[in-house]
Amino acid sequence: MTDPQHDSRPDAGDTPPGMPRWVKVAALLVGLLILMLLVLQLTGLAGKHGPGMHSSTTTGRPAVLVPTTG
Repeated sequence: MTDPQHDSRPDAGDTPPGMPRWVKVAALLVGLLILMLLVLQLTGLAGKHGPGMHSSTTTGRPAVLVPTTG
C-alpha cells in the first residue's frame, strides 16, 4: 500500500482546491446575460418598460362596467 504521509506531488497540501469548472462556467454565463440585458436596455432595443407600461392613459379613470337590461 501507499504511505498516506508521503505524497509525490511537491505542492500537496500547500494550496486549497480550486473552484469547480461548473461554477466558473455558470458565473461566466450569468455575467454575459447581465451584460447583454444592460446593453439592450441602454440602447433602447429592449422596448419600453416601467411602471407606466401597464396603466391606461386615455381618461385617467378606471373603467366601470354597467350591466344593461333589455
